[in-house]
Amino acid sequence: MTNRRPRKTPSGSSANPALAPNRERLKVGDAVAGPPAQSSRAPAKRVPFGSYIDPELHKELRVMCAVEGIEIRDALDQALRQWITNHNAL
Repeated sequence: MTNRRPRKTPSGSSANPALAPNRERLKVGDAVAGPPAQSSRAPAKRVPFGSYIDPELHKELRVMCAVEGIEIRDALDQALRQWITNHNAL
């Protein structure tokens, strides 16, 4: 077995700064993302769901979820529940 050489880093130290967590807030345009939202309810059982949406809509959804600090699946869950409620009210 051969001895491995230590990895080279730009600063010459053995720590890899690329692996350090980023503590800065996410900035999107003029908006700054808040801390991640904490769910007040127990995690619900989820089933896989897939669909195709407009790429620009997907991009806007990702940005808005990042700024609001929520997961995309929670935003989709909320939107689908709202759509069903509105549809049933007709």
